[in-house]
Amino acid sequence: MGFTVAQSRGPGADDHLVTVKVHLTLAETNTLFLAGDTLVSWPPAESYSDASASGPETAPASAGSPGVHGLAPLRTGIFVSELARLAHGIKIGYRQASEAEKAAQVLRLQLRRAGIEEEG
Repeated sequence: MGFTVAQSRGPGADDHLVTVKVHLTLAETNTLFLAGDTLVSWPPAESYSDASASGPETAPASAGSPGVHGLAPLRTGIFVSELARLAHGIKIGYRQASEAEKAAQVLRLQLRRAGIEEEG
C-alpha cells in the first residue's frame, strides 16, 4: 500500500502538473471501502485525468471557460479506492508552480492521514 505525488511541467509553457497515484491491492481496496472510503481533495484547478486512464471523463471546454488544452475543469476530489483503480492516477493542471506545490502538499497530507505511506 503506497502513493506517489509528483510535480512536473505540463505540455504548455505555463502548465504545472501534479500527478497522484495510489497503489493498493484488491484486499486493501476492499478493506478501505468497507471501513468508509476516504475522500481526498485538492485546491480548485484546471484538472483533468490521464486520457488513457478509466475513470473521470474529460469534457471539452466551452468558449471562454478555463481549461488545460481544451479540457474543462472537472472535480476537486476523489475517493481513495477510485484513485487506486486508475492505473495512471490523475493529473491536475495548474498555471502557477506555487499552486501545484500547495496541491501536492495537501494531497500528501490527506493520503498520509488515510494511513497510506508515500513511496520512494
